Amino acid sequence: MNPAREYMTIGEVVEHLQETFSDLSISKVRFLEEEGLVSPDRTAGGYRKFSQADLQRLELVLKLQKDNFMPLAVIREKLAEYDQGRVPAELEPVIAHTETMMLPLEDAQTVPVSKAAESLGLTEVFVRELAEFGLIELVDGDHGKEIPAGDVGIAHACWDLRRFGVEPRHLRIYETFAEREASFFSQILMPTFRHRTPEARQKLVETLGELTRLTGELKKHMLHRAISRVFEDVV
Repeated sequence: MNPAREYMTIGEVVEHLQETFSDLSISKVRFLEEEGLVSPDRTAGGYRKFSQADLQRLELVLKLQKDNFMPLAVIREKLAEYDQGRVPAELEPVIAHTETMMLPLEDAQTVPVSKAAESLGLTEVFVRELAEFGLIELVDGDHGKEIPAGDVGIAHACWDLRRFGVEPRHLRIYETFAEREASFFSQILMPTFRHRTPEARQKLVETLGELTRLTGELKKHMLHRAISRVFEDVV
């Protein structure tokens, strides 16, 4: 990206990505734009302006095509979920290897509750019910009560559980467990990382990531064991 401006031209985008996608051309980028998979802004003169987010989105589309052989129609469907704050399972491994991918709503940091249906596909009543049971936290913003971007994934997971008859009031146990686990991590790590130098902070982030991964594995195996006991004729 030219340091004198905060965007790339279509030619610069193609040049930047051709090392990974050798067959990429300006005409292909234009085609993907016509298909609604990327939507760069325009200059006053009508030239395309690709932001860092546009570049990341284009790279994601190209990876899904190249590595996952995913049709454009399916990519468009998955991106629609992604734009609502979800990360479809098919996108997770690709996003993990795409430089600094961010959900579109992260730029805004919060989503107004009044726009939950439009932005996230969730009803306002349901969002407020989640807040009532302490599963998400609503903050005051320019548009009244708003949902922090970090709580959007929680809201979607709770919404999806409804099809099994699971209501927000049933999910308080997970909030309680999460708080207890965070406190447990604090007891383990705070004595070691009491001094918050940049190096210590980076090491803390890495250690938390590893702890989360390992305890996630432990919980998965212990849950499978417990389920096996309850449904011994099935699992």
